[in-house]
Amino acid sequence: MGWLQGKQVAFTGRLATMTRAEAIALIESLGGQFSKSVTRQTQVVVVGQEGWPIRIDGGLTRKLEKAQQLQQAGCDIEIVAEQEWLDRLGFGERSQSMRRLYTAAQLGRLLRVPRERLRAWMRAGLIQPAETFQGICYFDFQQINGVKTLCDLTRMGVRPETVRKSLERLTRWLPDIERPLEQLAIIQQNGQLLVRLEEGQLAETNGQLQFDFPDEEESSETVRFETVGDGETDWQSEAEVHAEAGRLVEAARCYRRALLQGEADAETSFCLANVLYELGEKEAARERYYQAVELDGGFAEAWNNLGNVLCELEAFDEAIWAYRQALAAEPLYADAHYNLADTLDQLGRLEQARPHWQAYLAQEKTGRWADYARSRLRAQ
Repeated sequence: MGWLQGKQVAFTGRLATMTRAEAIALIESLGGQFSKSVTRQTQVVVVGQEGWPIRIDGGLTRKLEKAQQLQQAGCDIEIVAEQEWLDRLGFGERSQSMRRLYTAAQLGRLLRVPRERLRAWMRAGLIQPAETFQGICYFDFQQINGVKTLCDLTRMGVRPETVRKSLERLTRWLPDIERPLEQLAIIQQNGQLLVRLEEGQLAETNGQLQFDFPDEEESSETVRFETVGDGETDWQSEAEVHAEAGRLVEAARCYRRALLQGEADAETSFCLANVLYELGEKEAARERYYQAVELDGGFAEAWNNLGNVLCELEAFDEAIWAYRQALAAEPLYADAHYNLADTLDQLGRLEQARPHWQAYLAQEKTGRWADYARSRLRAQ
């Protein structure tokens, strides 16, 4: 139980065994600290195993990308699958729930996939029962959800090779990923897999397979939200899943619903600001970053991101003030030192920039940004 003591833990992807709120409470009860995003201070990144941590463009989630970059830069950050995380904490019962087997009827209800489609996948070799008892086939949830994800991605035009690269990278953290790679190989068989369902065509060929995923009751563009607990939607969790998948408009809507659901909190305001910034709504992002730091004056990352958006809005004096607030909250925050140095440098305040370039290099000695920092110091 002491493994998490004093460690910052972040999540990526949707957890299969608990809600986000439950996971945060678990971390804090074991002496750890929940990390809102992946930073140099993050020590553990848990990969949720309900589906895969893959964006709608086929790439890995932003948090996984950042974690890998930090690992390559020499940071002590560990990436573990949800199952391994629970096993290490001694919650074998929770871990076993991910290995539960379901009948085709149960999975059809959980994933909103008609049983006829599941049967077609079986005939095509995309899925295989984990076991059969008295003529009834039992399936692994992740196997079926994985095929659904593959079909969704190919339907949206994502190249199978892009998905393959992401899956191969995931083999380092997620167990049993070889099966999805095999499933992807079947999907890639040009012209060899044509499965027709009772309600219409499942797959068609046009250079690569394009899987159709209309629901019998809803169009494929409809976003469905699951509920937790007493039926109240966990909008924060839904928003994070959308954000990591690149569905930014839906993410913004869910973060707003999360804020309306209860009292405003700094984390949700910060996440909404990040999404608005990526959508190009800089004025709106600025106000949400301000809301985050008003609610939590020691929220260093929110101060830093506020500084970034203020720079883009050419409010340079305000940006410098925001970066200094970030450093007041977290003096060793390398990104804030870099951003403050760069802003001061661009304004011609070279002597003020120098100590911040040096502070950045004291923590980041290699990489493109470190090389740039050295070049600016030499130029002064």
